[in-house]
Amino acid sequence: MNTLTLQDVADLAKVQRPVVSMWRKRPMVRGVSMPFPDPVNTVDGAARFSRHEVVDWLARTGRGNNTEHNYDAPAIAVPDGVALADVVTLLCWHVLTGRELTGLSKSALITSAEQFDPDDTLLVAEIRALAVSDELLGYVDDLLEASLGPADALQRVDSGRLKRDQQLREFTDEAVMLLRCVIEAAAIHLEHDEVVLRTDGSSMALDVAEALELDVVAKDRQMRRRAVIRGIHVREGMSRKQVSAVSVVGLDNSDALDQADEVMLGLQPGDIAIVIGSAAVLSDELAGPLQNRRAEILRVGNLVAALRAPRGFWREAHRQSLAVWVCVGGAQAQQIWVADLAAVEHLELTDVAADVAGALAQTDNRAFRYARRIPLSGVLAGAAAVVPQGVRAVQLRERDESQHLDRVHRTTMVTMTPLPVLDVLVAQAPGRIQLAHRSLAELRAGKRLEVKRGRRIDIRHGSPEGTVRVVPEELVGVLVLDPFDAVAKYPRAVRTEPGDVIFLEKPRPRAWVDQVGGAMVASPARIIRLRDPAEVGPMVLATVINQMAAPGSEWPTWSVPVLRRDEAARLEAALLEAENYEQEACRRVEAARELKTALINGVAAGALTLDAQPTTPGVAAVSR
Repeated sequence: MNTLTLQDVADLAKVQRPVVSMWRKRPMVRGVSMPFPDPVNTVDGAARFSRHEVVDWLARTGRGNNTEHNYDAPAIAVPDGVALADVVTLLCWHVLTGRELTGLSKSALITSAEQFDPDDTLLVAEIRALAVSDELLGYVDDLLEASLGPADALQRVDSGRLKRDQQLREFTDEAVMLLRCVIEAAAIHLEHDEVVLRTDGSSMALDVAEALELDVVAKDRQMRRRAVIRGIHVREGMSRKQVSAVSVVGLDNSDALDQADEVMLGLQPGDIAIVIGSAAVLSDELAGPLQNRRAEILRVGNLVAALRAPRGFWREAHRQSLAVWVCVGGAQAQQIWVADLAAVEHLELTDVAADVAGALAQTDNRAFRYARRIPLSGVLAGAAAVVPQGVRAVQLRERDESQHLDRVHRTTMVTMTPLPVLDVLVAQAPGRIQLAHRSLAELRAGKRLEVKRGRRIDIRHGSPEGTVRVVPEELVGVLVLDPFDAVAKYPRAVRTEPGDVIFLEKPRPRAWVDQVGGAMVASPARIIRLRDPAEVGPMVLATVINQMAAPGSEWPTWSVPVLRRDEAARLEAALLEAENYEQEACRRVEAARELKTALINGVAAGALTLDAQPTTPGVAAVSR
């Protein structure tokens, strides 16, 4: 029987898994009782639901984000007892024969397999060992019918229950992109048109081969079947030029080094191998026998580059860093290029590929953005790391040395300006017996303020030449719109007026006063517009929100003190003066931070020295 788990239902409806649990607890839909279907059985503690009942319930309730759930359900509802490998085998059989599976006997499957795979390089042995059932054959046909082709069918299976049941967590998309750029650089180095990709058992290599349109060579029969399903050409013989992609991720340290050693020793002159594994094995410090073992591997001289990747590239251990070795047969490299990509804030993969290309060429006649060349002897000695954490490329000195001096002068022009003192003249008052407060809900009900919603603003509509500000900056950054685009794309958007208070409720209450007006407010921010009868001014209101509103509270509950009109005006002026003082102080703090950075970079570049004689501020020093 084809059934669905709760996660399958979430995948079918294109919602998060907790949403389905909420549906089960809330039977009322638009005032009508439409309870979620009851499970038909339980397998390994997980409830299973009828595919037809779930599809009918989604159609009646309109819940979920998938209007085509009726078409997708057959591909998601997997029969009990079906194995992922069997589905992949039958998908490959369909690609080779072009025939439907429903109604065929096992002997017919074997006969067709022998016809299209006479040398048994793909699936004849697997078809003979297959436990054929009508449910399995019907499911594969349903899967193909619901998919956009065999490759899409394979992707659906790999993202569904059969893959989840294996509890295998593979590489992230970022890891695939990194490996792709490295292999692409290797393929270009070997002249792309004649290169094939040799892979072990990693599906990530197939992702790269498909993206780069490379033929593959693989001994693993399952990988060969997957390549055929995805339309990747599988070569039987070896090519004159090849790039090997080998994953040692998930192996213990000793086994990972053994496999890396096999790769190194098996490289033919000129061939390239990309090894990806745990950074603890390939790049970080080792001790004892493992360090000696790695040193023996590196002493061959085939390693030309080593990259330490950021954390989170392997879903099985998201806190673990991976590393990549780039090896060339017969390189006899005595120096290697190393880079710690985890220390880079914004990683540009094109520059990574360029650095790898430079390492493969073993040349110094180019600039490297991330990689630095280090002697292999230093790695072989002691317990040194292959890729020291934080290592970065040697940067060329900038031609314009004066810019370092300009940065220092620009920042010191701010820091040397005296900050006006902030002093507020106060006197003791008689005080009040009762302290009155009013909530914003009360002020709104009394028509003393208005609250207007912001609009959802697409940051792609920003224009460098625009004049219409979008606030708050804390939400959208510095964003301005062209005035014509602002009217055309957001005709109903409310603009601020001078003195409006812009506020956010979450994650904590924040408020700003727009003294200029004419700005658009980005959702979820809102506008508070005070009317004449209000007892408080905008600065008082914004300060109360920023410093007194409790996190998690809702804006109607925020309260402000009731003040006499004259006291409210004086308090407003004092708070405005304090706000200006705070902004000036923040500007000087930011300038001091920029000054420290400018001094470090300038002295490190040799463009600045602190061995200078003091001069009168504003007067240039006399040349000595």
